[in-house]
Amino acid sequence: MAIVAKPREEITEEDIAFLRENYTSTGGLLPNAYAGGAFYTPTHVARFVIEALRGLSGGAFAPGSRFLEPSAGSGVFIEHLPQDSEVTALELDETSAKVTSLIYPHANVITGDAFRHDRRDYYDYVIGNPPYGVNLDIDAAELPDSFDTLRITKGRAKGKSEVAFIELAIKTVKPGGYIAFVLPLGLAYANYAEKVRRMLYETCWHVATIGLPGETFALTGTTIATQILIVRKAPPGTPLVPTVEKRWGSNFKRGGYDDITEFNARFLLGQTPAYFAKVTDIGYDKDGKSTDKWGDGSTQLDELLDDLTDTLMRENLYPHIPSWHSIKDVSAFMFQHANDSGDGYREASHVYADGPYRWNELTLGAGSEIDGVSTFDFEWQDRIVAEYYAGSALEEAA
Repeated sequence: MAIVAKPREEITEEDIAFLRENYTSTGGLLPNAYAGGAFYTPTHVARFVIEALRGLSGGAFAPGSRFLEPSAGSGVFIEHLPQDSEVTALELDETSAKVTSLIYPHANVITGDAFRHDRRDYYDYVIGNPPYGVNLDIDAAELPDSFDTLRITKGRAKGKSEVAFIELAIKTVKPGGYIAFVLPLGLAYANYAEKVRRMLYETCWHVATIGLPGETFALTGTTIATQILIVRKAPPGTPLVPTVEKRWGSNFKRGGYDDITEFNARFLLGQTPAYFAKVTDIGYDKDGKSTDKWGDGSTQLDELLDDLTDTLMRENLYPHIPSWHSIKDVSAFMFQHANDSGDGYREASHVYADGPYRWNELTLGAGSEIDGVSTFDFEWQDRIVAEYYAGSALEEAA
């Protein structure tokens, strides 16, 4: 594009306005919006991610909130962030990085490899749609610290991009901060993702997993099924504790109470029931034709925002037998399993037949108490985080 090729001092306000209007997340600069594993995110998906985080933050972002987008692309997520926030955008592709810096001058756009970024426990939010399936090959000497998801071979750090980006997010977000990524479904079961599933399980509270249909990225030339994963980093030292429910039954079958403790189910203290949703219509079909029957531009993602803005829906959904029981691995509880045959999915597909489906899966309990705190208490995590920072402040004062 001629505008991007210009020296920065020759780029006019009209040029920037043209970029903002014409360079969309579906690929104004890159063929089919695909670049080395990166499928550029549809605008309404990026908007949903930001609005969901806004809802989880009490309806508004605090002034000066710190955001990291480690694979910024054209900046589609940044478009929806408040102007008074501190935004750091990392992007390997020079063209995309330049466009992002022109459209969003308030953002600190850094061109280069995200894995050289060395801020730790700093950001309030880490957001994005990291590249999928890219085989990373990085000079290990240039990494600021070690990555469990990368193996070192002859001085080179190698591994799959999506798992390494999740580890980077966990490293960079501060305790109590949120991570919201668009990710491939394969993370739920792939052997290469085992370490990062365990890492998420041991360091983060699960907030939501939202399945997206294959049509989501149809405009970028792929029908890969994806999901939005939202987690919150727990303070260091938050213990894994046993579930207090020993027997639990199927709400779908109305019975079949079984011992659910046989797989040593433990979760981070403060973990609420795991919230899942499945979008069945993203707003267009595989050919890009609109499916907006009401003509108002809304999609099923918009319907889910209320669930994350307040806790009413999440508090009242039945906590189903968790689908991870089908693979006998509690560390994978943040992802849906059982090929859409789990209790929660099946009941949700009947109760919310027109979509989106939504359901809870059991974690620590269904309202039973742990040390006097209800396992349905959605302010529990906030208190744990507040106590952590209060303790840190006392240590610094001493």
